[in-house]
Amino acid sequence: MYDDGEECDGVYVFFITGATEEVLLAVASGTARLPGIPSGVFAMVTNDEAEEIGLGRRVELPLG
Repeated sequence: MYDDGEECDGVYVFFITGATEEVLLAVASGTARLPGIPSGVFAMVTNDEAEEIGLGRRVELPLG
């Protein structure tokens, strides 16, 4: 559900976990295409050992 995010440093953050990176990016990309989602959406590929939210590899969405 894309309305269950948190605000962090002026952006909304949504967490998805529990699958391979490929599957998670596909889910994020599909979500970025939903009506009402603004442009400029991106994913941060990270893991649970990151020192803070927002650290990782940035992937612009939607893919392809």
